[in-house]
Amino acid sequence: MLVRLTYASRASHSVSAELIREILDSSQRNNPARGLTGILCCNADIFLQALEGPRDAVNALYNRIGEDTRHKDLTILDYAEIDARRYANWSMGWAGAKQVNRELFLKYSGSDRFDPFSMSAAQIGNLLLELSNTATAIKSPVLG
Repeated sequence: MLVRLTYASRASHSVSAELIREILDSSQRNNPARGLTGILCCNADIFLQALEGPRDAVNALYNRIGEDTRHKDLTILDYAEIDARRYANWSMGWAGAKQVNRELFLKYSGSDRFDPFSMSAAQIGNLLLELSNTATAIKSPVLG
């Protein structure tokens, strides 16, 4: 059984390019063997991530993220069984919450600021799907 878990969290400290690279490198190393795919979107202090894969693997990764001191205010925004992956070719894709995405934030929320905590699960799913079209993909050798 496949599931998709989408969560948001606030960074305990400022998010640097080096930290994002570390997270993406770790995802590339570890996710394929666990059958996990997904997308990560973040700005200076908010992470938004969708994880897909076998229920046990997704739950285990979410629990590890919950123990990570770089996160606070960890909040599940959506959790559902799925028939197909949206991010099947990626061990993890990355989409920065850049100013160029302001129109997308306005399209799916009441603000041009990146604030997934104020959005519905449907809005977040649609936003991530559109962001995935421009995301930096880290291909999964197992699933891609």
